[in-house]
Order: sequence, then structure tokens, then C-alpha cells
Amino acid sequence: MICYVLFLSSVLVSVTDGVMAAFVPTDVFLFNCGDTSNNVDNNGRNWTAEDRKILSSNLVNASYTSEASYQKTGVSRIPYMKARIFRSEFTYSFPVTPGWKFLRLYFYPTQYKSGFDAVNSFVSVKVSGFTLLRNFNADITVQASITESSSLIKEFIIPVYQTLNLTFTPSENSLAFVNRVEIVSMPDRFYSKGGFDDVVRNVSINVGGQMVNNVDDSGMFRRWLPDDSFGNSGSIVNVPDVKITYTEKTPAYVAPYDVYATSRSMGYSTNLIFKLTGMFLTVDAGYNYLVRLHFCETLPQVTKPGQRVFSIFVKDKMAKKEMDVVRLSGGPRIPMYLDFSVYVGFESGMRQPDLRLDLHAFKDTNLTDAILSGVEILKLNDSDGNLPRPNPKLIESKDSRPNHSNVTPPIKGKPHVLVIILIAVGSVIGLATSIVIIMLLIRRKKNKKENKLILESSSISNGEEAGKQTQTFDSTTI
Repeated sequence: MICYVLFLSSVLVSVTDGVMAAFVPTDVFLFNCGDTSNNVDNNGRNWTAEDRKILSSNLVNASYTSEASYQKTGVSRIPYMKARIFRSEFTYSFPVTPGWKFLRLYFYPTQYKSGFDAVNSFVSVKVSGFTLLRNFNADITVQASITESSSLIKEFIIPVYQTLNLTFTPSENSLAFVNRVEIVSMPDRFYSKGGFDDVVRNVSINVGGQMVNNVDDSGMFRRWLPDDSFGNSGSIVNVPDVKITYTEKTPAYVAPYDVYATSRSMGYSTNLIFKLTGMFLTVDAGYNYLVRLHFCETLPQVTKPGQRVFSIFVKDKMAKKEMDVVRLSGGPRIPMYLDFSVYVGFESGMRQPDLRLDLHAFKDTNLTDAILSGVEILKLNDSDGNLPRPNPKLIESKDSRPNHSNVTPPIKGKPHVLVIILIAVGSVIGLATSIVIIMLLIRRKKNKKENKLILESSSISNGEEAGKQTQTFDSTTI
């Protein structure tokens, strides 16, 4: 797989006293699609009924409401049991303040009392001209998830200049649906630092820690998954009641306390591999990704620069040679994060390959060790400003695979028929060979170009502050 890594920015924090407060969003929309009453979910969040002012003008003809026929285990009644179902293109218009927003779409693919079967629903979703989802099927996505859940949340990060126009378009011969819509403001330039248009958050992981629910996040209602399903190794570092000192450069809203208070270390071994494997977490080929790594040195015996130094590799490429958390953060128990831009190409032959991170201890240090507190993966938009991913492929059962044990019988017929067939086959082989040769030459030229990008990026990332910035993201939370 062709992949290049570009060190974007190292957030170097200044040592200050005092802990900054969590982020308070200017806009929080929790919108009950298809519901006529306000509701409170299990986490105490208030969801408001649909307001006709934000509904599409073709409300009656284009859509209707319905309730799920039954509630599966693990599915909360609020926000999943009611839905708005779309017969044709339908637009919500939310009056929000300008700025960057989290947009979360809630889906529960099941049978509804109106007779609508959401399992067979395919939909495309746009916001202000950007395509977020194309021919999306919620049931396939749920089945391919690493978690055992019957519902899902698709999360995007988008810029809004005036009204947020959210458009659902059913695919041909299909109806579309959505259960809930959530819109939450975020700090300015929080992920972008300028330069991109929209993003999808793939995942947030609390390395070495437990699940952090959305209400326990630092004001933006992100969910941080434990790292159990992502091929982790090493030992858990958890210092009870450790005091985390947030700063101006890494304020409290960057990541919650539970993320920085726990981590994984190599345990003084020779190698730590933190692997996001394609069987459980996939990324889409052909896109750039923002990889944000969170660090905080909490061990009482690590208090000085040079005591724990390690190297960071992203997709087997050197991203940072000497990572010293105490030195770069300004001291122990001070959090920080690093951003990397990673391009994932199609050269592996997979449309949804793995994304892998490796941390290796750096030689000649007091502790032959590495440490990591959290990971965020964000998908950036393509050159057309779009984010759609194909529906994931489900793993076929053994019985559904074709049987190749039977040998094809030999061709019988007149000699001239056989000659014609051989000539045709030879022509096809010759054409295929020519195409392969041309593709190899193009790939060789492309590889040289991308290798050059890798070297240039590595030379830039040697500095402790880098200047290149990024583009847009997408995520699924299940």
C-alpha cells in the first residue's frame, strides 16, 4: 500500500498553573426526527420535538413518521425508536451560528410499524453541497461493526456559514430514514488549523482506559472507545488520582481527564504495536487521514526530559524519531497531542485497508519504553470536497462461497473453432500484458513522487513545530 506520512503540528504546551474549564458549545441541537414531544435520554440529555420551521416545505408529500416495531437489546428508546422516513428528497434547515460543527446522524435499521423495512434502505446525504453519504445502508454498516450493537451514529465535522441545510435523498427504488440529528459547536480551528472543508471522525480511542461516554467528554459529546478491539499490546498505566495540568496550548476540552490519566506502555519491552486492524476498524483507500495521538507522562518516576524517549511510525513510515513527552509538553502530568496527515492509497488492492501505528523505544534512554494515551482518526475530504465511503463488505459464510472443486470439462468441437478461441484468448492476454506494463510504469513514476514527499515531510517533522495544515473528516460510532 502506498502511504505517506506528513507531520502536521506538535502541540507544545506552556507550563501554567490552573486547569481550564471544559468547552461550552454555542449551539446544541438534539432533534427528535418524527417525534412530536420532547424526550430525555438515559444520559439526561434533552431531545426536542420536530419544529416545522426547520422542516422541508414538501413535508407531507416527501416524508412521514413511524415507530420501530420492537426494541432490540442494547438499543435505547430515546433516541432510536421513532424515525422520519423519506419518500423523496427532503431538507432540514437548522439556524445555527457560523463556525465548525459536529453533525451526528442516528440510525436504527429495523422494521417499522408503518411497514417500512429500514434494513433495505439506501440514502445519500448532503450538507451545503458537500456529499457526506452516498447510497448508504445502515444495516450493512451495523453488521460490519466491531461492536455488538443494532444502532449506529455517523459523525461529521463540517463548516457552517449561515443555515445548516441537511438533505436526505433516497436511492432509486428505496426509502430513506433517520432517527435523530445532533448538532454541536466546537472550538475554532480545533482539528483543522485552517485549510479543509469537512471531516468524518472514524474513531476516538481511550488507550489503556475504559469507555468514555458522550456526557463525560470535555464538552463536545464525543465517545471514546476502549482499546480492547484494536489489537493493543503492552501494559496499562493507571496512576490513581493523578493530577493532570491542562494549559493554554492543551486546554481541558482537547480530551477528557480519563483519556490523559490512563495509557499503555511497553512495560520495558522492546516493541509496542498499537494496531488498528481492518477486520475491526477499516479506513477507506484514496483519502487523507488526520491521526491525532494524545500523550501525558503520569508515572512518578518519569519527571525529566530524556528519561523516556521513543519513535513513532505510521503505516511503517517514520513519523517522529525522538518523542520525549516531558520535554515537548513542558513537564510531567502535562498533556499534549501530535497531528499527522496520512494518505492511504489503493495499491494494496483493498478498498478498506488497515491503518497501523507503531511505537518503538529509542536507544540510550533510562527507560526502554513508549507510552500512548489516546488516538483519534479523522477522514479528510477528497479533491472534490466529498466524503462518501462504500458500504462495508460483509464476511461471507463458508456455505455461501462458490464451490471451485469441479474441473471444467474440455472444449469439444471442430478444429477451426478451437483455433479461433485460441487466437481470441491470445489477443486478450497480449492486451492485458500491455496494460499491466503501462500501469507498472505509471506506478513506478508515482512511487518516486510519493517517496519524495515522504522524505520532504520527514525533514520538516524533525523540527518541533511544523507548518503544513489539513483538510476534512468522517466517523462511525456504533
